[in-house]
This record gives sequence, C-alpha cells and structure tokens, in this order.
Amino acid sequence: MNRSSFNTFVFPVFFSSLAIGDNSLITVIVLLLIVVFALCVAVKCLYGQRRALKKALVGDAVCRQLFDVWPLSILVLGADGKIERMNKLLLEELQLDLRQVAGRQAVDIIELIQDKENLLPRFLEEIQSGKRNILFSTNCFIREPRSNISFLIQGGIVGIYESGRLIKMIVYLRNVLEERTQRHVLNIALSKTHIFSWSFDMERNLMVIDPRYFDYLKIPTQDYTLTMEQFSDLVHPDDRKVLFDALAGQLTGNLYEAPVPYRLRRGDGGWEWFEGQSTYVGQLSDLPFRIVGICMSTQRHKDIEDRLNDALRKAQRSDRLKSAFLANMSHEIRTPLNAIVGFSTLLVSEQSDLRPEDIEEYAALIEKNGQLLMFLISDILDLSKIESNTMEFNVSVFSLNKMFADIARMQRLNVKPGVELIADLPAEDVSITADPVRLEQVVNNLINNAIKFTSRGSIRIGYRRRGEKDVELFVEDTGKGMSEEVIAHVFERFYKGDSFVQGTGLGLAICKTIVEHFGGEIRAESEAGEGARFEVCLPVGGKSRCALSHNRL
Repeated sequence: MNRSSFNTFVFPVFFSSLAIGDNSLITVIVLLLIVVFALCVAVKCLYGQRRALKKALVGDAVCRQLFDVWPLSILVLGADGKIERMNKLLLEELQLDLRQVAGRQAVDIIELIQDKENLLPRFLEEIQSGKRNILFSTNCFIREPRSNISFLIQGGIVGIYESGRLIKMIVYLRNVLEERTQRHVLNIALSKTHIFSWSFDMERNLMVIDPRYFDYLKIPTQDYTLTMEQFSDLVHPDDRKVLFDALAGQLTGNLYEAPVPYRLRRGDGGWEWFEGQSTYVGQLSDLPFRIVGICMSTQRHKDIEDRLNDALRKAQRSDRLKSAFLANMSHEIRTPLNAIVGFSTLLVSEQSDLRPEDIEEYAALIEKNGQLLMFLISDILDLSKIESNTMEFNVSVFSLNKMFADIARMQRLNVKPGVELIADLPAEDVSITADPVRLEQVVNNLINNAIKFTSRGSIRIGYRRRGEKDVELFVEDTGKGMSEEVIAHVFERFYKGDSFVQGTGLGLAICKTIVEHFGGEIRAESEAGEGARFEVCLPVGGKSRCALSHNRL
C-alpha cells in the first residue's frame, strides 16, 4: 500500500468510525498500530543501509592504504586489459601518473621483456582465455618505453573470476635488480676464492653447502647436503670436539661467532686446513631458526706459514752457523798464515843456521799451508759468487776417463801413508757435456774430504754409466764415516761435522750448487766407523734431470 492510497483509505474510515460506535474504534486503533510498525521497520532498514555503506567506505579506505604500502608493485587491470589502478610503489618505480594512464590499455604503457621479446600481450591473452596464473621467468624485465625505465623483476599475473567470469587481472612484481646484482657480484667474488657458504636446516637436520665446496674437495654428492654424521666423518678426529662444541652452543641458542680452525678430508684422502665461522638467524622457542656460516680453506696460508717458519728456522740456523764460521775462519786462516810467515822468517833470517834438509822441509811446509790458504780463500770466493749469482760456467764436451786419470795422478801425492787411491774406471770411455773445471772442483773436493777422514785403507774414485742418458760419479773411502745427523746437514753451508778438522764448511755446499746447476743430484751414504760414499748423478748430454741410483757399486 503506497502513501496516497493509505491517506484515501485510512483517514475516511477513521473519521467515519467515530460516528459508528465502539467496535469501529478498535479497528482504527489496530490500523494505527500497523502503520507505526511499518514506519519503524522502514527506519531500521534505512539505518542498516547507512551502517553498511559506512562500513564499506571504511573497508575501502583500509584496502587503499594496504594497496599503497604493500611491498610488491601491483597493477590492477580490467578484463579488457585496461589499467584501473596502480599502487604507489609501481608508480614511483616507473615514474608514472595514474591520472594519465588510468583507462588506457596496459600494453600501451608498459612492456614485459624476456629474451628481447615483449611478452605482456601474449600473457594477457592467455589470462583472458582462461589461464588462472602466469609466473615470470628469472630473467624478465619490466620496461616503460616512454622514459626507457627498466629493471629486473620477479612476479606474475593472476586472473580474478566471479561466477566463472573474468572480472580483473592482477599483475604483481618485485624489483630484484639490486638483489641479483649483489648476488652475482658475490658469486663472482666467491668463485675466485676458496670460501664456501653453508646453512643448517633444523627441520631436516642437514647441512646445505655451496656446490663449489664438493667440487673443490672432490667429494661425491647428489643434492649438495650432508648429514651431521657425514660431515663428522670428513673432519679430522683431533678437530671434531672443538668444532662441534662451537656448533652445539649455537644449536642451544648461544651466539658464538669466533672462527674455528679444523681439517677436512679431501676426496683423495689427504687433509686440508679450513676455518669455519657461523651465527644463527632468529629463534623459535628456545631454538635458533636457522644457522648460517662460511668455511674457508686456509691450507695455502698454512703452507706459507710453514714455509716462513721453516725459512725462519733455517735463517736462524744459518745465522748461528755464519757466526760459528766467522769465529772459526779467523782460526782457519791464521793457522796457515802463521806457518807461512814463521817459516818464511826463518828462511830469510841471517842469524839462522839452517841445514839444506831444514830449508827443504820449511819450503814444503810453506807450500802446503799456502795451498791450504788458497783453498780457504777459493771457497769463500765461490760462496760470494753463488750468493751474487755470478759463478761462471764454461761448458764443453770432455772425457771422463781422462779427467779422473788426471785427478788420480795429482791426488796420489796428497793421500796419507797407508792409504791407497784407486781409480775404478770403465773400459768404455764416456764423454760428458759440462764445465770440466767445475766438475774437477767437485771431485777434488770430495777426495779432499775423504783424505781428511781416512787414515788407513783406500779411497776409490770413478764412475759408471746409468742407462742411456745418465752417468754416476762416486768417491768412496774406508775412513771414520758419518752419523745420520751429520749426513742430514752435510751439504748445508758452514756446517762442519767435525769442528777439529780444518775447513770452512763450504766445500760440500758448493759442490751441491755446481751439481744442481748441471741438472744433477748429489747424495752421501755412510755409517759411523764404516767409511763414506758420495755419489753424483749427471746427465751425459747437458741440463736434463737425472736421478741417483740407490744401488751401491
């Protein structure tokens, strides 16, 4: 019943009922009550609509605020592909004004570039054809052609449906250019180092490790993970406690960030030094959410440290030996000089009454001490040449049989009574390419050493062919021999196994330098009281490498 019909019907009836009687009055009252009730219902409905409208407006305001503060860039399109809304983040990144682009086709405003192709038109067509969701690839760019703004993104497109009908399309994306750039720079930097990242998965109880880690150590793997048991097997037994104590502390929530050195077993079975450092990220209840860390190979630094320490020890020992050498040298030089000066004074003294045999003896002593002094000075000069890398070598081809025959003829004059010098030479002569003067120096030095320490028996010299390319020279005596300690240092500079024997402690070190210059090798064999044998292996044709035979002649 509308408002006009109500007036034409109710009020006439009401006034006519007043004249009729009491029964008609009751009827009018009932009708009035109905009207009042209808008015109340109408007012209530109107109030509810206003509340709903207010609530909707509040909800829309909240949605707009969330839309603009959301950490993702969002583009809302209609079913026809026209731009309806863009949140604040996307507008700022693309430097757009919503008032200028709203209602325009999205394909006219932005591009999605992948492999140099704009895929946005195709993606929108797929969504419009019924596809619900499209994810962008990892190398997808968004581009605003007008200002040529572009950056790497991660995201996708979602279709919104109502009653099976597409009503909107939502493009969501995130600018990952800086993140990817930093990651690539970090990966490039790490690829040039032996630093590897890892994390500990609390749920699976697994260590997830950089794939380069397994390649570096040559450890087989399927998914680049290790259980704690597998990792423990790789750690050196002596290092497990300190490493796992530090890790256990972090598992219980104790922040321990000090680096821990330890050794890992490589795929070839060898051990390599590493240094690990880790921390945890957040906590759930009493446990850390995740443990992350790095490990770095320190083997190269360890090797350098060991070499430096070894060099330091050698330098310290060399310094001590040099000090002893200088202290001894004054004695070594003074002794022959005193003899030379003393006997020379006697020979030229007018007051001395010398017999011819005395003069001959004194002259022989002067010559002997002069030769000794010459040898001392020669060793010092050779050392100086070695230190300055100025030692000269005049290479030629010469006969070993002739060289040893000449040496034997001269050295037989120097051996002690009761000692026989034997030249043990092969029937077939061998010619060698080297410096004959320097090689004679080596052999003579070895013979002179043998003479010093051999008072009876024999000194045997010679050589033997070793294969087609090498020859082995030897000097063997029946003297007092050498201990293992002396053999270990006998080729070191300034080292003297017997401080009571005259010499600079340089002869054998010089021999070693000369031999190695020609690509050879020198070694000593001896037992205390059983004599000594020195062997020199040289290539016949020049500076190719050779190796000593360990078979005694």
